Amino acid sequence: MSATKLPPEAPRASAVDIAYEALRGMLLLYELRPGERLNEVHLAERLGLSRTPLREALNRLAAERLLVARGGQGFFVRDLDLREAMDLYELREALEATAFRLACERATPGAIAALGRSWRARQRQVARTEGRAAMVAEDVRFHESLCALAANAELLRTLNEVNARTTFIRWAYATGPRPELNFDEHDELLAALAARDAAAGAAILHRHIGRRAEALTTLLAPAPAFPITPRRRNP
Repeated sequence: MSATKLPPEAPRASAVDIAYEALRGMLLLYELRPGERLNEVHLAERLGLSRTPLREALNRLAAERLLVARGGQGFFVRDLDLREAMDLYELREALEATAFRLACERATPGAIAALGRSWRARQRQVARTEGRAAMVAEDVRFHESLCALAANAELLRTLNEVNARTTFIRWAYATGPRPELNFDEHDELLAALAARDAAAGAAILHRHIGRRAEALTTLLAPAPAFPITPRRRNP
């Protein structure tokens, strides 16, 4: 991510906002890794601002539970344990199923068609690049765009927070030379939405999101402890 430089006359509030957006972008693009301790001097130099607005932005991200502040040690990128991650994926499924039901009731045919066109165009672009960052970003964008059709700002805000806190899981899931994120199921969701079939959408989301949750044990569970059998002494 390129450094963000502020103009000399930028007001303090603007500096905090820019620092917040830049740092949040680094987290979402996996430039800052889970468990990593943040170097405030380096970040301030990279962003071209003083430590005061940077510290305010870091505290804001800590309040959103994307970072954790440890007294006397500074700020760290938050780790997710298995239980917390499973809770977040259950919450995500509940949010998206509710949003899908509301979208079936509220979204206009034109809005549904526009989302379909936008998704197909972005999908072609992602297929050309085959980049993991692009795939993860488009997966998040699609689900949040779908949620937006529910016309419920609080649902969308909460989903945005959940997605931010589970970004590194998406990165770890989308591994390999040709990472796959089940984009075919996005097309199925669009078809169910066009048919106003909330039950079908909920079933697709359960399968789509549940597949990620199943991978959590591999990604986050601690390595099993194998008992060591003591060597038998020679008589």
